[in-house]
Amino acid sequence: MTKWKTVRVRLELWDAVERTLETGRYRSLSEFVSDAIQTRLSELKQDRENESILHARYPMIHERLLCSRNHLWAMVTPEGNVRVGLTNHAQTHLKAALSIQTSPVASGITREKPFGVIETWMFVFDLYAPVSGKIVKLNSALLEKPLLLNEVPYESGWIAEIKPNNVITLEEELRDLMGPNQYKLWFTKLTHFGRPRSEAPK
Repeated sequence: MTKWKTVRVRLELWDAVERTLETGRYRSLSEFVSDAIQTRLSELKQDRENESILHARYPMIHERLLCSRNHLWAMVTPEGNVRVGLTNHAQTHLKAALSIQTSPVASGITREKPFGVIETWMFVFDLYAPVSGKIVKLNSALLEKPLLLNEVPYESGWIAEIKPNNVITLEEELRDLMGPNQYKLWFTKLTHFGRPRSEAPK
């Protein structure tokens, strides 16, 4: 998984803090920090509530979902393809998606190799295939409205469908993925996520 440059991001954040203090909204740095902590705690609480709502609304989907360490969910369709998309935890951290680029239909892809990229105002997020095979369908709606990745990640915000190379390989690759609860626990231990947008390909 690609790691971001922590030092660069810290400098950018400090510049943002200084600009905020100059507006006069906060009387001191400690007041700003206190407000930022409270805001973050509120966001975490909202994240937990949103996850519970999603699970209650789509219990069967969550039972069938598998998640990769590169933050994509995978679900086998009735046709035997594997539909993939961005996990809810990932979209929450990425905030608003600005654009998405993927390899075209009929492209062969390999598990844990990149096949696309999502850009936000701050991050570039590489898409790594959870399984090997050939792309047979892309969600064209994302080109017009990338925010579907954030708004409905398990519904119309899906990214692509992959036709697996063969059943035996698919079974082996799916065994390496995590269930939603296991992924959620693993995600909370992460220290790096995405990379600065300045590193995006020109």
